[in-house]
Amino acid sequence: MRINTNIAALQAQRAMSDHSKQVESATGKISQGTRVRNASDDAASLAIGTKNKSSIRSNFQAMRNANDAISEFQIAEGSLNEVSSMLVRLKELSVQAASGHLQDSDRQNLNQEYMSLRAEIERTTQSAEFLGDNLFRSNENRSYQVGINSDSNSRLEVDRAEMIVSEFSLQIVDSSIPTAEEAKLNLGHIDSAITKLSGTRAQLGSMQNRLQSTVNNLDTGRLNESSALSQRMDADLAYETAEKIRNEIKVQAAGSALMQSHEFSALALKLLK
Repeated sequence: MRINTNIAALQAQRAMSDHSKQVESATGKISQGTRVRNASDDAASLAIGTKNKSSIRSNFQAMRNANDAISEFQIAEGSLNEVSSMLVRLKELSVQAASGHLQDSDRQNLNQEYMSLRAEIERTTQSAEFLGDNLFRSNENRSYQVGINSDSNSRLEVDRAEMIVSEFSLQIVDSSIPTAEEAKLNLGHIDSAITKLSGTRAQLGSMQNRLQSTVNNLDTGRLNESSALSQRMDADLAYETAEKIRNEIKVQAAGSALMQSHEFSALALKLLK
């Protein structure tokens, strides 16, 4: 039995310190819900987990970008739907004015409505905007960032010159129906305008479908990344709870051993009396 240095007490203190650290670690993991709180817990998992988090958040932003693009094309499609209705009415007026039973004075009344609708088509295409940008009057290509990398596969390029819509692009800028002959000639121009507009609308619809597929793919990728991050970084509640209880028992045992070591020292003092 040694009196000057109580080895048993030092060992018990060391054991209590180690077990207390384990209890603190398990408690922290349970409270924060993560297995890796800092690099000392698992440096490799922390590095990989950080990359997972970056991919998840970037994927989510790419989804928002794609959804914004869908909204832009939906607004454009809504405007062109109205333009299409007006073109159909222009065709109807042209057919009516082409009939020989009408007088030119009657056609003049029809022509007033015709010209008003032409003006409204121009106004509609001029005023259609998304976030301050005109949808049908831009020759610049539009690039949508719908991925998380800097390569071309992460961007969707759209040639907006193909989506220009105006009286000029529809080739109805000089059309009118004041006479039967002009109304007959105008029928072909209106048919061409309807065909061109339908093609533009089809392009907008295909872009919406493509972007929706992109959103679905990004959402799947985000789900998979989140699952990988969870398995690597999230705390196992059952395991950490068991570790906490086990180390708490060890702390109690070490505390008991420490008390006993002090009792041995007291016993040695009694022997000296």
